[in-house]
Amino acid sequence: MKSSQSDQELWNDGLKLVSYCPVCETRYTPTHAHMLGKEGETRLLHVTCGACSHAVLALVLVNEIGASSVGLLTDLHVEDVYRFSDDSAVSIDDVIDAHTFVQEGVFDQLLEGVYRKKLSETLKKRAKRTSKRTP
Repeated sequence: MKSSQSDQELWNDGLKLVSYCPVCETRYTPTHAHMLGKEGETRLLHVTCGACSHAVLALVLVNEIGASSVGLLTDLHVEDVYRFSDDSAVSIDDVIDAHTFVQEGVFDQLLEGVYRKKLSETLKKRAKRTSKRTP
């Protein structure tokens, strides 16, 4: 059966399903969308919002009947998705290592350091904005 729409037209229709950021509702630009893989009529996309930097992994199905998608908000960058897709399954040793890491307090120390750095950056930005407003 010959389709009345070209594959490119069908794909553009499917891309419209994931064209707005679910967090800030800004319209995505096509340069922020990466096709990570495809199988038949299904495509896996990673889209990053240029306004708020949130990302979505979306599974988009496009065919002659219509288009549908399922999206997942993620903190992964597109490079992270590629890197993790090549990794093997989580082993029992991985779980034990993660448990030990958390039990020994290393995770808390790292998290506390990140929190302090973010807090420091936020306070510096706030001080800059305040000093610009003050004549």
